[in-house]
Amino acid sequence: MFSILAILTRNELLGFLRSKSSLFWAMGFPILLLTVMLMAFGQRGSLGTVKVEFLDAGAQESADTSCKAAIEQAFAGADPVKAEFSTLTSPATVAANTVRIVFAAGDGPLQVQYDFNGQLAVRAAARVIEIAAVRCSAAKRGIVSADLVHFEDAASGAKPFDYGQFFTTGILVIVLMSLGIMSTALSIASLREHNALKIYACFPVPKLVFLASVLLSRVVMMLVCVGSLLLVARYGFGIDISLWSIQTLRALPVILLGGAMLLCVGLLLASRTSSVKETELLCHLIHYPALFFGNLTIPLNDAPAWIKNMLSVVPINQFVSVLRQVMLDGTSLPALWLPLLTMAGWTALFLTAATLMFRWHKS
Repeated sequence: MFSILAILTRNELLGFLRSKSSLFWAMGFPILLLTVMLMAFGQRGSLGTVKVEFLDAGAQESADTSCKAAIEQAFAGADPVKAEFSTLTSPATVAANTVRIVFAAGDGPLQVQYDFNGQLAVRAAARVIEIAAVRCSAAKRGIVSADLVHFEDAASGAKPFDYGQFFTTGILVIVLMSLGIMSTALSIASLREHNALKIYACFPVPKLVFLASVLLSRVVMMLVCVGSLLLVARYGFGIDISLWSIQTLRALPVILLGGAMLLCVGLLLASRTSSVKETELLCHLIHYPALFFGNLTIPLNDAPAWIKNMLSVVPINQFVSVLRQVMLDGTSLPALWLPLLTMAGWTALFLTAATLMFRWHKS
């Protein structure tokens, strides 16, 4: 029995490695998606990087540039936008991702030029400049800004929101969804559609052994794909993920359990379908809603409470929530025993249903 399991597992792995399409969607596409999301939203506590240009509107001696240092200092804190500074000697068209500061000669007002309908990062940078300029002007007049407005951090001590970490963990789950649901279900459906599963029935190969070989081979693929994604995220993009730490070690059982749960979903979807098109439709009905409502790449912090409560019981949402708590927040596994037990229950339910409903033939 174990020799049959080993042979089937080996065949599944070889078939995956020989498929260029499978390799791209499992390893290439997640890295491409991570690149695009980081370019669009930035990383830790940042909406991105904006170019800030300083321009003197007159002779260097007459232009008041005393607030330049205050503006540069304002971007050195924890503001949700970063800046790259440069100095212009002659006027030019303001670029899309640029905020230009014009130091007027004499007592003229400081001018901040940017696209009012431009990117969110540009508009956020303009507000940071506004606050810094007002504080600087108040200081010139002998007014301490803290006497007028005092900013006090009322946070609970939580880490700043990190888009890089959020996208990495979300895309990690997308990889597991792709391998566990889409790839697994379509692979089995293709075998059934071409009557290739009849060979297993004639040996005979027990259903549980066949399904176990699919699970085992896909888990190996998942570990390879997840490892490559995390390595690129950490060393390619510099995302703050501690790969060689106790947190990652604790996250490994969560990844394995979540991956097995998604694999069992794929097995269940393909247990009785008679064609690839039918299976593909069922996979899309699960895959695409999960992309938008699974808290994977789109934060659901501002969603209505009733939607959050409804989505909290969805297995994929439970998986990514536990993964982030363990991998990013350092929560111990015993503290998350209830959601882990729930995920194990979903896995057992899906596997049992897939085994009972599975058929070798089309009809």
